[in-house]
Amino acid sequence: MTRLRGILLLLGALTLVAPLTAGCDGDDRPSADDRFTAFLADWRKGDFAGFGTLLTPQGRTLDAAAAKELLAGTEGDLSARRPALTPHGKAKIQAADATLAVGVEWTLPDGRKWAYDTTLNARLLGQQWQVYFGPSTVHPKLEDGRHLALRATPAKRGTVTAADGTPIVSDTPVVYVGVEPQRVPDVAALVQRLGLVFKSVQVEVGLQDLPAKLQAAKPDAFVDVVTLRRTDFDEIAKDLDGTPGVRTRTGTLSLPPTRTFARALLGTSGEATKEIIDASQGALKVGDVAGLTGLQRRYDTQLRGKPGVTIVPMGDDAGPALLTLPAEDGATIATTIDVKIQQAADAAVAATAKPSALVAVRVSDGAVLAAANGPGPAGYNLAFLGEVPGPALPVDPAKVGVGGTWSLGAEAFTGRAGQPGVTAAPLGYAAVAAALARGKWQEPVLIRGAKPAPGAAVSGTFTPPNFTVGVQGDIAYCVYVTDAGRDVTDPLAGAFLNGVR
Repeated sequence: MTRLRGILLLLGALTLVAPLTAGCDGDDRPSADDRFTAFLADWRKGDFAGFGTLLTPQGRTLDAAAAKELLAGTEGDLSARRPALTPHGKAKIQAADATLAVGVEWTLPDGRKWAYDTTLNARLLGQQWQVYFGPSTVHPKLEDGRHLALRATPAKRGTVTAADGTPIVSDTPVVYVGVEPQRVPDVAALVQRLGLVFKSVQVEVGLQDLPAKLQAAKPDAFVDVVTLRRTDFDEIAKDLDGTPGVRTRTGTLSLPPTRTFARALLGTSGEATKEIIDASQGALKVGDVAGLTGLQRRYDTQLRGKPGVTIVPMGDDAGPALLTLPAEDGATIATTIDVKIQQAADAAVAATAKPSALVAVRVSDGAVLAAANGPGPAGYNLAFLGEVPGPALPVDPAKVGVGGTWSLGAEAFTGRAGQPGVTAAPLGYAAVAAALARGKWQEPVLIRGAKPAPGAAVSGTFTPPNFTVGVQGDIAYCVYVTDAGRDVTDPLAGAFLNGVR
């Protein structure tokens, strides 16, 4: 009887203990770790719709909508990005309280990482672990009413250099010419006036869309029209001063030495467009400078570097910085362009009013020495992208890279074999001339350091009737003018060769 009474007392004691161990192995109710895991999953998504209620550090209940709003507000400038959240082990439980150490890692807009630790807290209320959530959950140094604010200082944009290492793109003073819609009494008259003014300094500006842009813009907006070098603007400043609605701003951009120097190849930089901003995955915002065309666009990520970043707890004022990262200046893009040869090429094609191109390639190693484009659509690199029909080659087109993949370092049309001839860009024809002079195919190279595979042995002569190719010393070249023949291209080639002597 005594033994039976002892067993009954033990069973009763176990029954009393059971409610205090809710969440232990064998219990169907969620453990603290289960609740923390669910919370972290929803934090990663930025939405607590499936979690239930949360508690503020002061004990106030937060429903899913309120918790989502608080999270977004607290994350501030980082709210569009989602953090990586890594629990450090299991929850630590003391009586009715549980804590979990968590590693937080943000990927910043420039790709750099920001990592720190925070702590999750929960309390067992009734049969449920209730998780606490407030600004200090997002970062332990965030007080109530504060959020993460990101401040960025731009890096110095990198440069593009010539074959000898001298910069061919450098910081240049510019003037942004725009229009304020509410100050324009006659849009048609404005367009006509601007066209005449820009033509006087030989600046090509597409004004056909300006009326629609003015109509769509806010009355006091600055509708961008064109960006001019300060030297070009100074020539027409008086003409623009009296034009109703015209407004100007000043700035600095990375530009080549002259307006025409390898213009289509090097490209331009300027205020990032909406399309470029959308494609940058948060790295760019309105007002940032980015590469717009040519090599400036292709190598924009390397050229713009990484901005200096400071993250502060922001409320009525800024608290001490939580993170400070120095700016990393942009890289140098080293090309094979020879300044003297490029200037001679630019001068040669400037003598024709038709779309034209002149490409020079070094015979000994395939380096592109010049890529000039004459009049034509702004920014279009006819020298590399033009599809120019030509006669049959003296060798198998595949042996001289026609239709192949080149390690050029820039976008290019590598050609297309046909019957009986080929279609290629002026660059391709200059490379063929270099290969025949060399006796072996070699891909053309624009960016220094590229090492394309050696090609096949070739021989023969190539004399197209509708454009000029040739070799002088270590320079192979192609001169092409749209809707013209050798009677036009031969003299341009002669002028070019005189310029490089």
